[in-house]
Amino acid sequence: MKHKHLGKRLLPAALLAAVLALSSCGEAILGTLNEYLESYADTADTAGPLTLVTLPPDGDPAVPDTLPTPTIPFTDPPEIEEYRLPEETSDDPLEREASRIIDAAIARAIACVNAVKDDRHSCVSFGYDEDANGYVSALLPEEKGLFDSVLADVRALRSFTVYEKEYAGDLKHALFALDKPLTYADPAVSSYFMLDAQFYLKSMEDDTRVGSIFEIYFDPYMDANTSVSRGKVTLEAVRKAVSLLDHVAKRVVRFMPEGLSTYDKYYYLAAVLSERVTYDMEPRSRYTAFGALVEGRAVCEGYSLAYALLCREADLWCAFRSGLPRGEGHAWNMIMLEDGIYNVDVTWCDVTDPYRERWYVYFVKSDADFEDHAATSGVASTGVFAPNPYEAAG
Repeated sequence: MKHKHLGKRLLPAALLAAVLALSSCGEAILGTLNEYLESYADTADTAGPLTLVTLPPDGDPAVPDTLPTPTIPFTDPPEIEEYRLPEETSDDPLEREASRIIDAAIARAIACVNAVKDDRHSCVSFGYDEDANGYVSALLPEEKGLFDSVLADVRALRSFTVYEKEYAGDLKHALFALDKPLTYADPAVSSYFMLDAQFYLKSMEDDTRVGSIFEIYFDPYMDANTSVSRGKVTLEAVRKAVSLLDHVAKRVVRFMPEGLSTYDKYYYLAAVLSERVTYDMEPRSRYTAFGALVEGRAVCEGYSLAYALLCREADLWCAFRSGLPRGEGHAWNMIMLEDGIYNVDVTWCDVTDPYRERWYVYFVKSDADFEDHAATSGVASTGVFAPNPYEAAG
């Protein structure tokens, strides 16, 4: 769906001269002029109301009531004009709920990207890779087969149990090896699933062994303590909440404006999160994409999983990174432009509005510009410099 932000346009110079020359002809000319203006508005490349510039008695042009949009690089924040999404009706209650949850953030993000979009960047993009971090490819062959089976069951919300005696490898090793691949291959699953196990001692001389591994599905509004297996939530309620998260993510991407550079696509998705999410350590869902997108409250892990989920829906490459900035554990994302991989920390961007210069301090930055994050794991940056709208091209 195409969305165009309408703004004022200046009357062409030739037409303006004609208006000024004929202005002494009185009301007889006004009908013809109005017809021309209507025809021009219908056929011009950019729709919107026309601004008539008049000359004062001394002959100097008057300043129009709407100034042209500032050019990039900006010296001051641009004005953000209100944008409203087109009205829709839906018979799907989940779509209506998704609209209630996310539409205000979408509209604001569209208004921002319309004001700051930067055509200096390429439109070359790279598709989403479930193994961008390399966790899946690092699995042992028998673990990779188990990973594929478990992920398929989890996405379908099916119950499963894998017993030690039926598994070709070390089930205890697999239990811990599958954690990151399952979390990062599909950023939605940690919102409602965790892998659990039954442990036992084979003998007093042996280490604890894993007899079986199985699923725990839980309420996305809560955490693993509110699970289906404990009778705290129904599987149908979990399925409905998971579907709501999917509706929200799809709605964000469906309204993404057409014709954006890859840089601005990443910006739009980050701006939606920035408008939707508040950093909050209280909610039990704070570590998940569901907590960020549906409940609007999360910590860094929730921000980064939600961003990856939106990138997956938009088929944009995205990976994860973590470190110890300020001596504390922290998570953020990595994105890929035509010239390389860059850091994006939506959590730290989200200290101000997404059109202000300060917001860009942690958006699409090379490792050289991200030294304060003290990265300890994840994909490294390969890009050198991608200018934001306040920076001149290198």
